Amino acid sequence: MRIRSSLPLLAAVTCSVAATMTARAALAQGAAQVTLNGVVLADDRTPLADAVLGLERSGQTLYRVRSASDGRFSFTDIPGGAAAITVRRLGYLQRRLEFDINAGTAKDPLEILLTPVATDVEAVTIEGATGKLQGFNARRVRNNFGYFFDQNDIRRKNPRYVSELFRTVPGARLQASRRNGNVLELRNCTPRIWLDGVRADNAQIDELISPSEIAGMEIYPSFAGVPAEYMDKENRACGVVLVWTRQI
Repeated sequence: MRIRSSLPLLAAVTCSVAATMTARAALAQGAAQVTLNGVVLADDRTPLADAVLGLERSGQTLYRVRSASDGRFSFTDIPGGAAAITVRRLGYLQRRLEFDINAGTAKDPLEILLTPVATDVEAVTIEGATGKLQGFNARRVRNNFGYFFDQNDIRRKNPRYVSELFRTVPGARLQASRRNGNVLELRNCTPRIWLDGVRADNAQIDELISPSEIAGMEIYPSFAGVPAEYMDKENRACGVVLVWTRQI
């Protein structure tokens, strides 16, 4: 009796099942893509334009958008799954939200509230982007106590976080933050940070700004060399950081 081999038939069935499973997986993956809408607001519910939002997975930013003039933003065609959104805007604490993206969580628009970090301190008058750097450049030439970084310095070093620029500054210490970037200390305490002439209290440098937004930065590890208008007797032992921003 002659017995026919079933191997060709089995191979054909296997290929057919595999193709079906692949097609279903592709369809499932396509169905998992959603559009995520939302709005960025100040804590008084004023819409915030030009907030930078990054959608991260596994520590990498996959998508980046800016909020519009009415504070609204949109991430389109995002694959579902666990993700995090970081939100940054000058003068506000950075926020980080972690959640699972799916059709249910994307159904209702997100409302993201940001808390201002600037205190009610009289701001130093700055005359435009050029004026911001006039003092910076002058101090860079004559001040021997500060450490200075301009756009070219920052591009050359290519740091992921602003705090990484402090690795060459004596007395600086970095520890990984639970929120974002690093916790910075100068001489074992938190330095005073000024952002475009306005004092920022209770904030870390990585929560305030990203490297690409900086036009110039001055770091004074001690009170020596600090410009008079930025001296703060309450914080004199902890150093001062002056940050000048640019339009991006």
